[in-house]
Amino acid sequence: MEPRAHLEHAIRRLLRPLVRILLRQGMSFAEFAELAKREYMEIAWDEFTPAGSRPSDSRVAIMTGLTRKEVKRLRETRDEHAPGARQHKNRASRVLSGWHRDPDFCGPDGAPLILTMDEGKINFSSLVKQYSGDMPPRAMLDELERVGAVSVLDDGRIQANNRSYIPHSEDPEIIRLFGDSVGDLINTWSHNLNSHNGDKWLQRHVRSPRVSARAVPLFKRLAKDNGRQFLETLEDWLLSHEPDASDASDDSPQTEVGVGIYYFDRSESDHGSKP
Repeated sequence: MEPRAHLEHAIRRLLRPLVRILLRQGMSFAEFAELAKREYMEIAWDEFTPAGSRPSDSRVAIMTGLTRKEVKRLRETRDEHAPGARQHKNRASRVLSGWHRDPDFCGPDGAPLILTMDEGKINFSSLVKQYSGDMPPRAMLDELERVGAVSVLDDGRIQANNRSYIPHSEDPEIIRLFGDSVGDLINTWSHNLNSHNGDKWLQRHVRSPRVSARAVPLFKRLAKDNGRQFLETLEDWLLSHEPDASDASDDSPQTEVGVGIYYFDRSESDHGSKP
């Protein structure tokens, strides 16, 4: 198979689950095509201009196959369609992680304490202030309760139900998380495909084409439990290496790094799944 054919095959595999999501969300091909044009223009303009040269509509048109008129239109309306700034980390996730790992907010057994809203020194408001900055505690509580991450008991105290912030499947936030996760994975592949100095980023997976169907539920549980434990260990390490916001003397550069884990089942992805 020629390299171009390999690329086309890979793109079709990538597009199939994406198109299912787009159709479920009611996005037409024309809307998707407009987004694709915009990304072609922006990446060609920002990243593929030769060193020492200035980007131009003509150069981008030649590279992308768009007309100069389309490139000009997309460029002139770029600011109107710029995505919102991506947060360093979801504030709700930070609050839940702090609640489960900070000794001040955990009991002797390591379990997260049941907190009052604002009574005493250790409370939900102080937790939010420490791990979410200026987010109002009531707004944070409403959001965590909405997704089932916490429960408000009859006496008004607040109980953590789980460590992860996972929006409901119909929540628009889940679509943003999808974009972040898939984008990060493809960006890792892009880096590795273009890395010629051995600086490959971690991208590994395990599979077997001949697993007994009876063993699949057990494997799902094994992957879920071990994967969650592994990610929580990495998350604890990352949080411990974040600079203290109160330390004005720490002016070292910061960046965003992470690791993702996912389960896949080719019996669904290869044959399609019902909307």
